[in-house]
Amino acid sequence: MRFLKKLSSREKRLLIVTMGIFFVVGTYVYLIEPLWNYWIGLDAEIIQYQDKLRRAQSILRREKFIVKTYKKYEKKLKIEGSDQAKTARILKEIETTARNNQFNINDIKPQSIRDREFYKFYLIELEAEADVMSLAKFIYDLQISQQSLRVSRLQLAVSSSKPHLLKVDMIITKVILQ
Repeated sequence: MRFLKKLSSREKRLLIVTMGIFFVVGTYVYLIEPLWNYWIGLDAEIIQYQDKLRRAQSILRREKFIVKTYKKYEKKLKIEGSDQAKTARILKEIETTARNNQFNINDIKPQSIRDREFYKFYLIELEAEADVMSLAKFIYDLQISQQSLRVSRLQLAVSSSKPHLLKVDMIITKVILQ
């Protein structure tokens, strides 16, 4: 306080004004602005929850249709038995489809099963040789089969020994509900 006595009245006024400015700025930065941002954030959060509620209500209105559609696909996507039995059924379906389409499989390897919360993801790696029409028919027949198999990766190359055939590397996937 001793230094205040040494200051002139003009310097005292400037000091008070400066301290007032610091007080106002500090109040704004540390109190008003955070409260304002919190208030605005609540509005945005309310709007977000209202959107989620509208989407949930829309889904609930279509519940019967969704359950009916689910039941239809559940038969294709749910197979009973162990993982080995399921893999065997998938391999059998692939081999039967290949045989029906003159699709020559050179190597077929089941990959690791990816276990998710509600389903399992089966991967089958396949090496084969076929002409373009047999390949197209094979892929089409896989996708419309009872097993609902999908080709998730396809690599083609011309066979060096037989130029009319394609060398095919593909990964076939199947999703099975648990």
